Amino acid sequence: MIKNRNLAQKRSRKNLNDLIGLYEINYLKIIKLFPIHKMNEDFNFLIPEGANNSEIKISIDRKSRHTSKLTLYKSNFFQNIEDTEMEIYVYHDARMAEVRRFNGMRQFWLRNKYPNKYMLAKDEKFQWNIFLSEFLNHSQLHGLSIIKNMH
Repeated sequence: MIKNRNLAQKRSRKNLNDLIGLYEINYLKIIKLFPIHKMNEDFNFLIPEGANNSEIKISIDRKSRHTSKLTLYKSNFFQNIEDTEMEIYVYHDARMAEVRRFNGMRQFWLRNKYPNKYMLAKDEKFQWNIFLSEFLNHSQLHGLSIIKNMH
């Protein structure tokens, strides 16, 4: 039993190469969906959630040739679920995108000690970036454009 548990723990460990690979994948997805170098203003779209749509707002907080800082904000219609906010750094020269903050929490380390003060998972940084990757996939498949009234 203990051998199997140790083997499962070894398989589930994330390393720096896995995280960097995820950053590279997220960069390609972000650039495909939101060509930052061509954008000069915030970008909004909708995602279906049951009978309602949630609005997604992506704002470019800082844009340069090498690094851009985006904020992705998703509002929730359900009162019991908090809104989601991600601060994403896009490193154009390295072709990577990293979630630096998630709902106001900042994460520096690849792995956390557990238990910890904020009850973060051992691989919290990895989980944030997996969430971004899955969110970008979902946005590409199900996102709805907001058409502004031209009248």
